[in-house]
Amino acid sequence: MTDGIEATGFGVRYVGRSTPALHDLTFSVRPGELLGVAGATGAGKSTLALACATFIPRVVRAKVEGSLHVAGFDAPASAAADGLGKVGIVFSTPANQLSASKPTVREELAFGLENLAVPHDEMDRRIDAVLERLGIAHLADREPFALSGGEQQRVAIASIVAMDPAVLIVDEPTAQLDPLGTEAIADLLREVVRDGRAVLAAEHAPAILAAAGQVLVLARGEGLALDVPGVALGPGTAHAAGIRTPTLVALAAALGLPPAQAFDETAIARALERADPVRTASAVTALGAGDSGVAPSWPPPAAPTPPIHVEGVVHRYGDDVLALAGVDLRIEPGQRVAIVGRNGSGKTTLAKHLNGLLRPASGRVVIGGSDIASEPVHRLAATVGFVFQHPDDQLFERSVLREVSFGPRNLGRSADETGRLTEAALAATGLADDRATNPYDLDLSRRKLVALASVLAVDPPVVVLDEPTTGQDAAGVARIGAIVDALAAGGRTVIAITHDMELAAGHFDRIVVMREGRIAADGSPRDVFASGGEALLEATGLRLPPVARIAARLGWTGVATEADLATRLIGRGG
Repeated sequence: MTDGIEATGFGVRYVGRSTPALHDLTFSVRPGELLGVAGATGAGKSTLALACATFIPRVVRAKVEGSLHVAGFDAPASAAADGLGKVGIVFSTPANQLSASKPTVREELAFGLENLAVPHDEMDRRIDAVLERLGIAHLADREPFALSGGEQQRVAIASIVAMDPAVLIVDEPTAQLDPLGTEAIADLLREVVRDGRAVLAAEHAPAILAAAGQVLVLARGEGLALDVPGVALGPGTAHAAGIRTPTLVALAAALGLPPAQAFDETAIARALERADPVRTASAVTALGAGDSGVAPSWPPPAAPTPPIHVEGVVHRYGDDVLALAGVDLRIEPGQRVAIVGRNGSGKTTLAKHLNGLLRPASGRVVIGGSDIASEPVHRLAATVGFVFQHPDDQLFERSVLREVSFGPRNLGRSADETGRLTEAALAATGLADDRATNPYDLDLSRRKLVALASVLAVDPPVVVLDEPTTGQDAAGVARIGAIVDALAAGGRTVIAITHDMELAAGHFDRIVVMREGRIAADGSPRDVFASGGEALLEATGLRLPPVARIAARLGWTGVATEADLATRLIGRGG
């Protein structure tokens, strides 16, 4: 029996569910191989990850069929000790994986190694090596729960990789990472594979899927495709699976390039330069025409949208961490502003000052002409609605309907107005059919939509979204973009903290780049992505969107989106 993963006719049906979560899957991941797993929300990716990590049915109750062998043993029939030191899993939410009792990152990484009785010298060697590989050596003496979400994610990954399991399972491991952090994880997984380990990666991120030898595409629990990434993620299969074709793969397909060149930016740029401009422009325009299935409209807010002035704001965590170093920022009513930067650059810290969740050590925040220093958070929430990065920090009611209606009810809105706002928020987020469901019975991506709906129902003139597209499939990302556009069309200010550069380029008029607690750049997407922008963004842990990177290779300036690229091609054809 292989030390990797072998599934034959494997299926999972959760207790009390009429349809299987997985059905009749057959695949293998041998030592030295990386299998990517893609699919829309609810396709079964996390179920497969849990099964391969031996959590099903031992921890999560379910009926299984077929066979699944992992690291040489029968996974569904395994005991907890069978996988000890052999199988490791990284979850998408690091808070579920880190030990609250460990005061430093180094001790967090040592915890698993101590349980495996790894000698101290070897333990130190492994910890130092993985800290360096993931670029978090500077965090070694920090408290894990004082880190940003992305930094915590790297620590969670490091804690599992340090144990050197024969089989590594990662379930959305880059959900909270900046683009260069995502690429660092892709490189790390390649290295783990070169060391002879078997890796299964359930992911949306193209950088991780591109590193796979093959990609298994799931749709409604069944295998839709199992092929090299350039084929499995191609437009036909992706559309059928309800996922977005990676931009580079879609461009390569539109240009007639072979699957082996699907992620080859040099080959794509050369082909684009030679292609028929008008025909190619039509194909490129189609790439940006994402369909959320809805076209939400949102009326103007009941209260006027105020200007926001951040003046010299400084914030510290404890005595050692300077999170904001004198930030000045003006946001005018109705602007769409994307705040971007590497993990730990101060993005969320800045945003939390806008509704009083954090208070400055010095400086001030002025909203609508008034310093908010003395305003309580519950009053500010009616003006500045904040959707947290982690929805579980925000949800507490026993049904989606009660959760979404809580805000307007708590603010004393009439029953009719509460009902109207609640129904509008449920419709905009696609949650109308989930109104009776307990939010914690939904997956992460839909819980994020519940948190968003609960803020929309308050009807605030300013909406702040912290990593809104994390864990979302193609339809979810398109829905978020459509909601941003609708809010702005209704006169609201929308501020998003995001690592999704395509979302920032396509739906925001302004990008604010943060680095080490300061604003490093501020301008339109075209200005920020202009000549020299790539170096600036990489210095802040980011990358240009794929379309902008391809255009930069060709020396085409002013290209931030598919629409910009199409316009540039048409102009060239003329």
